[in-house]
Amino acid sequence: MSGLTKIKDWFKEFIKRRSEIIALVIFPIILVLITEFVHRGSLISAFQWVGQHKNEFFASYLIAISLITFIAAVTKKVNRAFFVILCVSIIFSLISGVKIKFRGEPLLPWDIILGKEAGNIMATFASSINLKIIFFMLFYFFVGFVLVNKLVNKLPQQVFLLKGKIVERIVLCVVSLALFIPIYYDKPIPIKQKLGIQGITWDQSDNYSKNGFLLSFLMNLHWLSAQEPSGYSKEVVSTIVQGIEPKSNSNDRVNPNIIMIMSEAFWDPTIMDNISFSRDPLPFFHSLQKKHTSGWLLVPIYGGGTVNTEFEVLTGNSMHFLPGGAIAYAQYVRKPIDSLASILARQGYESIAIHSYHNWFYRRNVVYKNLGFSKYISGEYFINPERKGDYVVDSEITKMIIEETEKSEDPVFIFAVTMQNHGPYYLGKSGENTIKVEGDLSKEAKDILETYIQGLADADKALKTLVNYFEKKKEPTIIVFFGDHLPSLGDDYKVYKEANFYKNDSSYEEYKRMYSTPFLIWSNYFSRRDNLNFNASFLGAYILDLANKEGNVYMDYLNSLVKSMPIIPPSRYYDQESIDQDKLEEYRKLQYDLLLGNGYLYQGNKPKIQNEQYFLGRERMTIKNVEPAKIKAGQDFNLQEGYSSLEVTGTGFTPACKIYFNGKPQPITFISQNCFTANVSKEFYARPGKLEIQVKLEDSMGKIIGESNKLIIEIEE
Repeated sequence: MSGLTKIKDWFKEFIKRRSEIIALVIFPIILVLITEFVHRGSLISAFQWVGQHKNEFFASYLIAISLITFIAAVTKKVNRAFFVILCVSIIFSLISGVKIKFRGEPLLPWDIILGKEAGNIMATFASSINLKIIFFMLFYFFVGFVLVNKLVNKLPQQVFLLKGKIVERIVLCVVSLALFIPIYYDKPIPIKQKLGIQGITWDQSDNYSKNGFLLSFLMNLHWLSAQEPSGYSKEVVSTIVQGIEPKSNSNDRVNPNIIMIMSEAFWDPTIMDNISFSRDPLPFFHSLQKKHTSGWLLVPIYGGGTVNTEFEVLTGNSMHFLPGGAIAYAQYVRKPIDSLASILARQGYESIAIHSYHNWFYRRNVVYKNLGFSKYISGEYFINPERKGDYVVDSEITKMIIEETEKSEDPVFIFAVTMQNHGPYYLGKSGENTIKVEGDLSKEAKDILETYIQGLADADKALKTLVNYFEKKKEPTIIVFFGDHLPSLGDDYKVYKEANFYKNDSSYEEYKRMYSTPFLIWSNYFSRRDNLNFNASFLGAYILDLANKEGNVYMDYLNSLVKSMPIIPPSRYYDQESIDQDKLEEYRKLQYDLLLGNGYLYQGNKPKIQNEQYFLGRERMTIKNVEPAKIKAGQDFNLQEGYSSLEVTGTGFTPACKIYFNGKPQPITFISQNCFTANVSKEFYARPGKLEIQVKLEDSMGKIIGESNKLIIEIEE
């Protein structure tokens, strides 16, 4: 027998003896690849993902091997375990791919658990089924069948030669959990941290694209841990709100504009004892504090996660009752939720959201509809705005607010979110730093703080412009100005530590310092000066009461609760605030009822929340007129630099819009929101017929966020 033959025989014998182990190593790889292939719709994309995101692939592999091992241990068969997991993965990833195509978002755990959401997903999936999808589904199952019957069935029946021994099967289950738990919890071994894996909660499409289907779906399961409170029932909910007096505005004819500005990282650094400034960075804000209601909001976040403060203010709900690290807009606002926007819209207000960043960030484009806004003016609709660093300046937000109040015939509720003073605060970000810092700080810390306060000074000027405008206009108006969180001033609290503002002593006083932002309430039709300190979740209810506007049962309850429990800190500080935990549990039950529960609070009369006419932009994008209205075949018209040109008039145009000729996109020459011109290639009018035109706007993710009506131009002989 030759040496080569001996090697072959040895290899065959080795494979035979180790077949179960090899199966458990190889089949998870096959499972991950097929799942990504189905989800992405491309085998090339699946392999590109493996090459570009090796750590994420490895984590997905560990998930797959743990699932297969667990089921194999329970059933005693590798083939059964692999086929079960493969079938479930194919179905879920295929539905996810369809959902991305139609909704721009993948399949999420809460889509399955929330009844109506699951129904909507399945309806979308069912309505989109065609022969191509059926073919590919059958193909995927066929691949799985072949793998099982041609490969796996050649292996011995029992995994690791268990032969039914319960001890060995238990050992396999333990091994499976030992692989699964660190991936899910990142404890006791911080596998995700070591691999540099992070969930992208604010953009689930990007999350699944980077982390893969299995890993992303598993990480999202973490956010489902908001459990039903003990004792939650219809009767209990009714008892909690019994005796709450509803707010009525029947005798009040004043319908003030209500403008809320959540200023990015707005805080007052002048409260630091060991730091001085060459001039006050917030002179106007400080002057208003002396005459108008102001105070401090206890916010749920530090240094980032803006939307969680936003969520609390708009809805009255508290992040205190949701899992730590959750992003409310990403995980929990998946259905219509009553908010200041919807409450005021039912009283004749036009509710407008304004934010100078991408429409899709933190899912605001979807969330604002669920909260009852009539429109959302995102960064894509700012016309050639001024920027400092990467972000639109605050004064552009002020201009937008003024423009919207001027053109609205109804009182407006505007919720505006600024971006200019977003970190990091590198030297030169806001131009020259004209306010100097004195104190025992390193040069790096001084540069960071001086850059930050330069942005604060601009925010102060923008606020002054807005207040001065409404002082002169005399239209009843309330302006609420507040910060979302403290700024992150350097790595590891650098500025705060050097200024001796933060000592990392875990004290309650330090917690309040790092999680409290200033707020101010200004009005031009009443005079009131209170000094307030409460959680951000109470601010919305307070404003409704201040404006003498009707709320809902929940807001009325919060206005009652804030009188006895204005501050709700983390549980470790309950004793310092003498928290009444029975009342706290009542609050938890009501929030659960509205956010995740059965809506008993509505008593069968759920109010209208969503505005079905909701849209993105300043005005709906429309084509009203095109010149010339008719074209002669092959004959040039309105020549501009050698090209025939159309002039389009209408509404809602932006410089980034494209005009589509018979479905083909072409650039435009922007003139104004109501007019642009576009060159027309001769191919579109060479022969008699029709030229269909439409205007569309894409965002940075390549998604169409605005489109006009279609208009037909006759091309005559």
